[in-house]
Amino acid sequence: MDKQSMRDLILSSATYSLSSIIGPLLLFGVPAYFLDQYFNTKPLLILIAVFVAFLVTNVLLFKKVNKINQMIAKEAAAAKALGGKDSENQSTDRKL
Repeated sequence: MDKQSMRDLILSSATYSLSSIIGPLLLFGVPAYFLDQYFNTKPLLILIAVFVAFLVTNVLLFKKVNKINQMIAKEAAAAKALGGKDSENQSTDRKL
C-alpha cells in the first residue's frame, strides 16, 4: 500500500471514528436532554442516552475495524500470491 492510500485510509478511518462517536451522542443525547427537562428527571435520561450511545459507538467501530482488517488481509493475500520480496516487505511493514 503506497503512502497516499495509507494516508487516505487513516483520514477516512479517523473521520468515521469521530462521526460514529458524535453521531450517537447527538442522536440520543439531545432528545434525552429535552425529555429530562420536560419530565424533570435531570441526570437519568442523559445517563441512559450516553450509555446507549456508547454501546452503539462500540458496535459501529467494531464493524469498521473488522472491515479494515479484512481489506488488509485480502490485499496481503493478493501480494503474497504475486510473490517476490517486495510483497513480503510490504506485509512486514503493515505488521509493524
